[in-house]
Amino acid sequence: MTLFSDGIHRTTKILLGIALAGGLFFGYILSEVDEGGELAMLASYQPTTPTRLYDNNGIVFAELYRHKQQLLKYQDIPPHVVQAFLSVEDNNFFNHFGIDFMAISRAAIVNVLSGRIKQGGSTLTQQLAKTVLQNRKRSFIRKFVEALFTLQIEQEYSKEEILEIYFNLIYLGHGTTGLASAADVYFHKDVTDLDVAEAALLARLPKAPVDYSPYKNPAAAKRAHLEVLKLMAGQGFIPADKVQFIHDEFWEKYWPVVITQSPSQSTWGTKLNRAPHFTEFVRQKLLKVLGEDRLYNGGLKIYTTLDVRKQEIAQEELRKALKKHDDLVSGVTVNYAGGADRGLVGLYGLLGSVFPVGVPFVSKLDDKANFRVALEKELIDAADLLTLLTPEADNESASFTEFQKRSAIFGKNLHVEGAAITIDHTNGYIQTMVGGYEFTPKNQFNRAVQARRQTGSSFKPFVYGAAIAERVVGSGTGIMDAPLTTLTEEGEGWSPQDFDGDFQGMVPLSRALSLSLNIVSVQVFLRTGADAVIDFASRLTKADKSRFPSSPALALGIAELTPYEMAVGYSIIANKGRNVIPFAVRYVIDQSGNVIYNEEEKVRQELEREREDGSIQVISEGTSYILRRMLMMVAMAGTATDGLRNPEKGNYKGFAAGKTGSTSSFTNAWYCGFDPKLTTVIWMGFDKSSISLGRGQAASVLAVPIWGRMYNRFYGGQGYPNFGNEHGEDLPPDEVQGGGTCAYNGLTPKPGVCPMTQNLTLKPITVAGVTKSVQGNRQCDGDRDHHRSIDFREFLQQEYQISDEEIGKTERKFKPKTD
Repeated sequence: MTLFSDGIHRTTKILLGIALAGGLFFGYILSEVDEGGELAMLASYQPTTPTRLYDNNGIVFAELYRHKQQLLKYQDIPPHVVQAFLSVEDNNFFNHFGIDFMAISRAAIVNVLSGRIKQGGSTLTQQLAKTVLQNRKRSFIRKFVEALFTLQIEQEYSKEEILEIYFNLIYLGHGTTGLASAADVYFHKDVTDLDVAEAALLARLPKAPVDYSPYKNPAAAKRAHLEVLKLMAGQGFIPADKVQFIHDEFWEKYWPVVITQSPSQSTWGTKLNRAPHFTEFVRQKLLKVLGEDRLYNGGLKIYTTLDVRKQEIAQEELRKALKKHDDLVSGVTVNYAGGADRGLVGLYGLLGSVFPVGVPFVSKLDDKANFRVALEKELIDAADLLTLLTPEADNESASFTEFQKRSAIFGKNLHVEGAAITIDHTNGYIQTMVGGYEFTPKNQFNRAVQARRQTGSSFKPFVYGAAIAERVVGSGTGIMDAPLTTLTEEGEGWSPQDFDGDFQGMVPLSRALSLSLNIVSVQVFLRTGADAVIDFASRLTKADKSRFPSSPALALGIAELTPYEMAVGYSIIANKGRNVIPFAVRYVIDQSGNVIYNEEEKVRQELEREREDGSIQVISEGTSYILRRMLMMVAMAGTATDGLRNPEKGNYKGFAAGKTGSTSSFTNAWYCGFDPKLTTVIWMGFDKSSISLGRGQAASVLAVPIWGRMYNRFYGGQGYPNFGNEHGEDLPPDEVQGGGTCAYNGLTPKPGVCPMTQNLTLKPITVAGVTKSVQGNRQCDGDRDHHRSIDFREFLQQEYQISDEEIGKTERKFKPKTD
């Protein structure tokens, strides 16, 4: 065989091998093209159905989805919108077969000359193919698959059908999938209403939705917008002499919009969500149970416990109160003198609401560095702050300028916050949940369930309840409200004070609670014991015992609890001492109608199990009855009365029981209250827990009126439920026994002389051979005990064996309380 023939033979084999390999490779590519059924998917494409949340009346109040989609038909898309996108993405779309070799060559030349990737050559159909195949693993083979899939799309669909699919699938930033949702997010309008300028803005987004986002990068978006308009003019879609006019007119109106929008603006900002904090609470729970894909893309129906009408009432009333308080602080009038500047008004108003300050005289800062540190931490000690201000005017100084700048920043970021949560204690339904003034990308903290704050006097029912359960006291037991000093664990003296600094002398327990007498609460705590109080509070609030300090100061509410935990505790009192298991999700149904999650049934089964084994009674029914009757006095003749009943405040006319709570320096304001069906907790304060709400801004002033207005609107001003049976009788359970004490002081009444107040106690019980029963006080002497000034020193020495050094001196006084 000649050398020539050998060469021919080898060449033939090589060519045959190449052909075979190429055939196999091409066959493999063909088999891969529609492995995932993408072509069939395009033919029957439907957008993902959002998951919808329903309230307990079947009203849709929120939707969950990853990307917002609405299907468009090609005929619904204005011609100038199509022209804008084609000018940018594929100006030869109607002339190529899916791959534009001229565009590829042109892009290659531009990129080589510029030394970087400046222009792409892919067609709109190729972009669609890439979008559809994006979930496939990236590889060298995938490029070939995308190319062949592009050709298949062009073969199977008309140009108009390809555009329709493209406009429904393209991602345009900020959570928008498809042109319809993008028009909503960026312009709050339908696609049919988009004008040329708006279309030009959207047309630049497919390649770089972040870089050209008007919300994230408005300057870049503005430059790109002009480029698109020029491209449209170059294609003959708009007159060239109109380009600048269209551009300038559009941005004159749109620029103020984009610079005030959050960069995190997305479909979340336009979606249906009438209860954002509650929705987020549900979302986080179900994300763990169902997983992300099923929750967002499953088209689920989530039936919740929310009452959206009550929720919107709670949101409106809380927000109105918070805004009123902010306006009060920022609207203080200042008389300017000695160099004071109007830039100080905001900060002066804030300080003036916290403690007494005169007309500000400001010139310079003696210690600018220290002041800066204090401001940056947003923790200002009022006394220290005032020492930095001197009466010499020098408002041109750098220090003064720094003071103005820092105080302005501080005042701008300082806003009172609040929370509200309502539980139907008859079934555990969470009916309202408001976690703050608003729910935004920068303010998603849910204070209703996440904010632990000192509870102040709203904790006292747990102290009194423990004492009642232990048969230490009854509702009318007389307790001495007098100066008291106890030793802390560190061996230091601690002297609690009443709200107004005065003392009542011997008082019945129910009056002590309704007037929120601090020293009586400490006295009850000491008689009952820390362990019993902590156990009682832990069982009701379901908070771990480790969170309750054993100090007597616990009696005044130094424990930090969330509004949710307080609502659980009060719900159990309201529910006759029976366990309440609050929950937000009733059940979840998939698109086939199957129940895939049922929390309501789990709660029902748990409560049924507790009924059977006897553990459902968290506290005895008798204890809850006595506590509830005492808490009704707080609403009828105590610290909550004015805030609830005053027509200018709460204007509430129904039955109620509850307790106010204000912490030292007015840093927190609570009202925890219930009627026969609903328990609601209101909290107000700053996120920086050391900042005061203002001098005199107690719970009775701030929190109670919110509760009253909410409940008044819940019932439409009429048809309030009552605590009695069907005959209107509020009868005690068998374990409660009645009795009476002197209404003045809680002593055993002197017949024919003392007016009586009810003294409800639990009947005696015998445990391990030891009988527990409430012990009565000595008999009242009549007029002498009713009116004389009590020698507190002698009483405390005899009753509690407290040393002379630990006792202060005072006289008996009577004043209304506002805690």
